[in-house]
Amino acid sequence: MSQVPTRQSPEAASSPPPAPATRRARGTSQIWPHDLLEVFCLHMSSHGMCVSRALMQHDRRHGLEQLSHAHSTADDALRVMAAQMCRHFEARQSGISAPH
Repeated sequence: MSQVPTRQSPEAASSPPPAPATRRARGTSQIWPHDLLEVFCLHMSSHGMCVSRALMQHDRRHGLEQLSHAHSTADDALRVMAAQMCRHFEARQSGISAPH
């Protein structure tokens, strides 16, 4: 049994499809904020430390270990990022909404 195409009203035809979930909405279920994690991984690689985004997202112990490594560098920007990620992690663990 084949489907017969139906005619849409002009309003329905011109309306855009629903927008996909934004990074912010997806980020609520992630351990780390997506954008900050991306910059953190790039910054860590500039110091010769390879960081797996997948492991950071799925292995909390690995993530916290990487933050510890970042705290021990002489790079102020990297230490600030690590501190932000720690605050986000602690807020998420305690059930407090992360700062915007």
